[in-house]
Amino acid sequence: MDNIEEMARKMRNQKAKEWRDNNKEKVKEINKRYWINKAKKELEKKED
Repeated sequence: MDNIEEMARKMRNQKAKEWRDNNKEKVKEINKRYWINKAKKELEKKED
């Protein structure tokens, strides 16, 4: 069972890596949005 789960994990990771390699601009935008939202939440936390 562990062997199948490990194999599934590796396949999922490989597929994700291929998508990231083929969509560099999307990854860049996703990361940008993530950090902007994280910064907004941090500012809201400091205001409270």
